[in-house]
Amino acid sequence: MIRIISLDMDGTLMKSRFVDRVWMEGIPALYAERAGLEFAAAKEYVISEYARVGSDRMEWYDLLYWIDKFGLKIGKDELLQMYEDDIEAYPEVPEVLDQLSERYDLVVTSNAAREFIDIELDGLSEYFREIFSATSDFREVKKSPLVYGAICAQMNARPFEVLHIGDHYHYDYESPLQAGLDALFLDRKGQRSGPEVVGDLREAAELIEGCI
Repeated sequence: MIRIISLDMDGTLMKSRFVDRVWMEGIPALYAERAGLEFAAAKEYVISEYARVGSDRMEWYDLLYWIDKFGLKIGKDELLQMYEDDIEAYPEVPEVLDQLSERYDLVVTSNAAREFIDIELDGLSEYFREIFSATSDFREVKKSPLVYGAICAQMNARPFEVLHIGDHYHYDYESPLQAGLDALFLDRKGQRSGPEVVGDLREAAELIEGCI
């Protein structure tokens, strides 16, 4: 029986505009200024360096790594604060968290580094029993089922008692299944279909309440 629901953050609870602006505008703009380049050229180079690392590696999520790599004269907190007005939850999130928190313990399981989680979930943290950063807390990326095993251990839960919901098919659906959890794939773009696919968190909540 499910007693814990784990949720991804970016693309699941929170819209991606904030993180997109940090990574795709903030860092390229600062690098353009430092290197004396046009923004477009700086952005092309920065994106090529992101791609060279790739999202399966820890460095991808490490803001300080990129600040140091590009020689930027800014602290990571200052950079995040530049775009904090772009932080926004999906519209159904407060209602769904109110509903689910009445029957389940809620946790966040995100690849995002702790500094992103702290600023993005500042107004929602009260809903969650625990908030986990895979990269900051476990030094792993969610591609590894070990992350989900570690979370079960910390929550004193057996894997079949935990359901995870997220928008990355491998990290948020296949990986938790490999760890023995239940999972739903959140596809806000409507590109997949199947009994494990939901279009938003309201649909996920309806499915959970109807089946569990």
